[in-house]
Amino acid sequence: MRDDYHLMETRKTLFKIVGLMQAFIGGLAIVFAFLAFYNIFSIQTMLGATEADIGFYLSVFTIVGMLSVISGLFLLYEQSRVGNHD
Repeated sequence: MRDDYHLMETRKTLFKIVGLMQAFIGGLAIVFAFLAFYNIFSIQTMLGATEADIGFYLSVFTIVGMLSVISGLFLLYEQSRVGNHD
């Protein structure tokens, strides 16, 4: 019985870490998309991307980033909701 408790606590902690990391990486993807779009730090030059490519990169990174953030937040929400019922 006690081993099950430790396993559940380890699982909850792991899910919280994964959720935070997923949301953080999604946020970084969104920030990178806008940095590339506005050519801050000459990212377009480093990537060798044309003006036409940047719109595509902005769309892809923003969508993937938002999905990652939402997924990470749902993971955190699920763990906080499950944790309150114990």
